[in-house]
Amino acid sequence: MPQRTFLMMLIVVCVTILCFVWMVRDSLCGFRIEQGNTVLVATLAYEVKR
Repeated sequence: MPQRTFLMMLIVVCVTILCFVWMVRDSLCGFRIEQGNTVLVATLAYEVKR
């Protein structure tokens, strides 16, 4: 029974992570912080290889 509980917990965590990534998929490649006159921007650059 504990193995089944662990498996269900793992499935719930994975589904939650997938839903979160799906909701914020457009903003995963950039990060922006503004504080007063200072702006910090970090951008992830990647290329798809085929």
